[in-house]
Amino acid sequence: MAQAMFAVSIYGANQNDWNNSNGVTMGFSPTQVVLRNLPDQPSYSGVTCKTAIQLLPTAPSPIQPVYYTAKTVAEIIAL
Repeated sequence: MAQAMFAVSIYGANQNDWNNSNGVTMGFSPTQVVLRNLPDQPSYSGVTCKTAIQLLPTAPSPIQPVYYTAKTVAEIIAL
């Protein structure tokens, strides 16, 4: 069975600006991420970002990248 995914435009990761105002479309599995509101709404690539998407760790890597999108948590949940 195929796993559900959602796709959003990403403008930065791990507090680094990707300098791409068009964003980079990336897909995520809803069961492998944590969505967090960004109350300070930082700007990445000149775009106000409203949500941080943090990947849950997978073995053997403990690294948890964080990506920034202009969509709200509610908009992502609706996807």
